[in-house]
Amino acid sequence: MKKTIPLFLGLLLAQALTLQAQSLPWTGTWGVTPQSGGNTFNKQTIRQIVYTSAGGSAARIRLSNLFGSQSVLISDVHIALAGTGSSIQSGTDHVVTFGGAASVTVGAGADVNSDSIPMTIPSLSEVAISFYLPNSTNVQTYHQFSFQTVYVANGDVSGNTSLSVASTQGSYFFLTNLDVQSPALTGAVVTFGASITDGYASTQNANHRWPNFLAQRLSAAGIDVGVINQGVSGNQLLSNNNTLSALNRFQHDVVGQPNVRWVIFSDDPINDVGNNHSITGAQLISGVKQLISQAHSNGLKFLGSTLTPFKGAGYWSSAGETAREQYNAFVLSPSSGCDGVIDQDTATHDPNNPTQFLPAFDSGDHLHPNDAGYQAIANAVNLSFFGTQTQTETPFGGTPAAIPGTIQNENYDLGGEGLAYHVTSINGTANSYRSDGVDLETTSDTGGGIDLGWSGSGQWFKYTVNVTTAGTYTVSFRVAAITAVGSSAGSFHLQTPSGTNLSGAINVPGTGGWQTWTTITANVTLPAGQQIIELFEDIGGYNFNFMTFASAGSPMAIAPVFSPGSGTYTTAQNVSITSTTSGASIRYTTDGKTTPTETVGTLYSGPVSISSTTNLEAIAYETGFTDSPVTSGTYTITTTTGKITLQASSLSPTGSGQAISSAADAAAPGGTWVKIASTAVGQWIQFATPSIPAGTYSLSFIYRTNTTRAQHNVTIDGTQVGTTIVDQYAPGATATYPPAVTIGSVTFGTAGTHTIRLTATGKNAASTDFQISAVQFIFQ
Repeated sequence: MKKTIPLFLGLLLAQALTLQAQSLPWTGTWGVTPQSGGNTFNKQTIRQIVYTSAGGSAARIRLSNLFGSQSVLISDVHIALAGTGSSIQSGTDHVVTFGGAASVTVGAGADVNSDSIPMTIPSLSEVAISFYLPNSTNVQTYHQFSFQTVYVANGDVSGNTSLSVASTQGSYFFLTNLDVQSPALTGAVVTFGASITDGYASTQNANHRWPNFLAQRLSAAGIDVGVINQGVSGNQLLSNNNTLSALNRFQHDVVGQPNVRWVIFSDDPINDVGNNHSITGAQLISGVKQLISQAHSNGLKFLGSTLTPFKGAGYWSSAGETAREQYNAFVLSPSSGCDGVIDQDTATHDPNNPTQFLPAFDSGDHLHPNDAGYQAIANAVNLSFFGTQTQTETPFGGTPAAIPGTIQNENYDLGGEGLAYHVTSINGTANSYRSDGVDLETTSDTGGGIDLGWSGSGQWFKYTVNVTTAGTYTVSFRVAAITAVGSSAGSFHLQTPSGTNLSGAINVPGTGGWQTWTTITANVTLPAGQQIIELFEDIGGYNFNFMTFASAGSPMAIAPVFSPGSGTYTTAQNVSITSTTSGASIRYTTDGKTTPTETVGTLYSGPVSISSTTNLEAIAYETGFTDSPVTSGTYTITTTTGKITLQASSLSPTGSGQAISSAADAAAPGGTWVKIASTAVGQWIQFATPSIPAGTYSLSFIYRTNTTRAQHNVTIDGTQVGTTIVDQYAPGATATYPPAVTIGSVTFGTAGTHTIRLTATGKNAASTDFQISAVQFIFQ
């Protein structure tokens, strides 16, 4: 009897675990919208890489034949954690079954879920899903743009660790969903839109669509929510185009998603007004009201989005712009019916030209953002829509800021929205400095660095400080405001986290420019010890750079001076740091993150050697003086290198249009050339370079002319090089290879690989197509 008790308990435990798994809902961690179309495969394996948003302890996949006219047989399905290229991580492969069978026949017009797969799926990870098509199969259900390489191999090799790749594709086939189970997950948000939601013009294989960036922000904040991307390039709100309209696909693509609780409606109406200039704002508003009603009737929260600017795109019109502005005004109005708003327009437009993208966010076609623009859209999403964050508030850099001393305003505490800071919209462009990217931009103020911008009524930022001695301190605020000199730009105050006003209202004077800086002061009385000070914006309209706390009546040490000053150099520099305060010591940092104090940083004892791009910060201090403001400067070190010639055919070309072809031609420099049969403005071909040494280069480009060729621009890593628009059209049937055309100058701060992209911007009036060719890229 004693031996049967543990066995009995073990059976109960196993049964309990099984029941728990059965009771957990499935939640989407990845998804794409099925579309009509595809390719033909014959006895081939397809391996598709997807990027998860949320993790779980079990998984299932969904296969769709929604647009198929006949049943399709899919067999030998596998799932594993992706490795590099077409490979999978060893030891992670799992067989996927359907009703216990190793193959499944998906009927015409049907979707099929797999059995539960006992596999741990990490969040923010790439997962490889492979299957074999044993028959000649005409795929009629796919997702047109994957922005992820899909691998095709001959034969049944789904379970192989690596594939002998026969071809690559730029679409997803049959696969539409990956779901997970986890007790931590509270639901999923569907991002519902068109090409901007789909991630058009984002970097290939980088997972830089804005829903990916949103998933990363949710994960960093400890909010367990899946993100399911249901963006379709070309989709419209009102009219069926290359797929069903948003109104007609809402039930399947939003309501039909597992454990969905929220929907973000994004960019469809841009295509409505772009393709039909007679569409009015009233028609768009009527359409979105129907979506809001559908969402609410199915128990979903509807998060509306303003439409991004698109002036400069081929189908922009003044009537379409009027409709866009009317639609945006409705979405932002309190009576819209939206449960929340993502102001994508404000997050991405150029403040000086609000009908256009900020140049730093423009992919080049003036319709789609680049990677930085997609990050800005994700940053504009208020995470409090999805629940309470589990992060704790901590000082930026891990150490409380010292008072007396200088606090850089961009170094507000860690902890996220609603805990360490609160903003009403997120518009920052200095996203590489902090992962939240909130309201930050590069400043041209003395010392350089980052400033805190886009102030707004009710916004606040917390700073953990350590006050050496209780007393009254004079606070010097470095501010700038575009409002005319002599007028008031707004006001703010310092307070405790409980709301006790420490400074009274501090009025900001107009300085005449967002980067025209002045200093204003106020007094505060602080107890000794560690505490939190909150900067509260009463009326917005100004930028902050830093705030310096000095004991009232104490002189301040003079800020250090760098010699030579910051800038771009072609050789390593030995930088001297001096202060005119007699006897002052100096500490400095070079990591670009840590602010020097009396106890943090390297004690200066002689010139600082700088041989690579470095952000240098320094502070001066002396007994009887308040610590000086921090002096900052960025030194960019470039080197001159020899000529580098890259043959386009050897650079793993990928594209967004039709098939890419490479051909030999003795007349071509290097003997080969590459072509993509592009079909429209905005489509592209891109190339992956080998590692290129740091330095400043002049980029030249050789192409093959023809009567079918397009006009295009050139970008490297998402940034346009120069302003040259290359016209590859030439009359006559004979192709030629003109001399290299100079595109512009490009600087690489460090050695590394890069992505070169040619994007169709138009065509010569006599050209018959939008094809793009490439022969060589020359850096010298």
